[in-house]
Amino acid sequence: MSTRCRNDLIGCSSRLQSLLSKWRGTTATIEESWNDQTARDFYSQSLGDVEPTISRMIASLQEAVELARSIERQVADHDTND
Repeated sequence: MSTRCRNDLIGCSSRLQSLLSKWRGTTATIEESWNDQTARDFYSQSLGDVEPTISRMIASLQEAVELARSIERQVADHDTND
């Protein structure tokens, strides 16, 4: 695992955080102008899984970043012990 790989994971996580923020803003804007039962049904049936899915992706990327850091430390420790 290289630092570049870890940085790529961090970059992906940051982009998803930005996407999630935009998603929340956009859905809030839409809810202001389209706030009836049809809108709520559409959101729950078609879009309800979007935010939780993006949140899980961010969490998974953050776990991968921590794993990459751990591997980098282990490799560095192994190199200094040789």
